[in-house]
Amino acid sequence: MLDPFSLLELPHTFDLEACVLRGALLKGSMQWHPDRFALANEIERAEAEDRMAALNQAHEKLSDPLQRAEALLTLHGQALGNGTDQTSSPMFLMEMMEIKEGADAALASGNDERLAKITASLKDNEQQRIHAISLAFRDWETAGRPDDQLDSLRGLVTEAVYVRRTLDGIRPAPTH
Repeated sequence: MLDPFSLLELPHTFDLEACVLRGALLKGSMQWHPDRFALANEIERAEAEDRMAALNQAHEKLSDPLQRAEALLTLHGQALGNGTDQTSSPMFLMEMMEIKEGADAALASGNDERLAKITASLKDNEQQRIHAISLAFRDWETAGRPDDQLDSLRGLVTEAVYVRRTLDGIRPAPTH
């Protein structure tokens, strides 16, 4: 994985304001936007397109707090795995399963009001978790980024990602 922070010349920190991220993208655009290479040779134009695409991807990743947290963890050797979560508590996993079942039942019965409540609850849950992640990263950075706190950070991020995936998985059935 390319380091999105370095690509945008930003510090490796969780607390990044949207205006700082946007400014970093604009700065990179001033140098690498393909329009600036319209009269350049084919190799230089291709390099500019690749660099600009990488800058856009880095900006997109860092603009999302969960993806930003994942990027920081990856840079510190704590990449989240794909597949079954082995670190979350059984109680958390049971809660997520029950929420999914409730959403499926609401979808099957056409209970839009119940589905909206479940969705709103999950969105609130996700925002609370992102806030907790922000505080935990701030504490970690203040403490000098000790390795022994990375497992705890990874657990917080893993569960928040799980909540987001649950939320993303709740899709109303298509109407014909």
